[in-house]
Amino acid sequence: MEKPKDEIPTKKVNAAAKYSAIGFQMIATIGLLTFIGYKIDEHRNSKSNLITAAFALVGVGIALYQVIRQATRD
Repeated sequence: MEKPKDEIPTKKVNAAAKYSAIGFQMIATIGLLTFIGYKIDEHRNSKSNLITAAFALVGVGIALYQVIRQATRD
């Protein structure tokens, strides 16, 4: 039995919304951790931004983990 034609575009829209939400979640995770690292460097009066860079890399790692976990769940 074939699916009604009305259901097919809805699934495409739902998938697009889900994957665009993942992108915003990645931006938020990386941005938040980078901001925290920046504030720590600012508080310590650091000449180099090593903590900012470290927190940004941790943010990228966490964001990638979240993407992989959500993609494999489907």
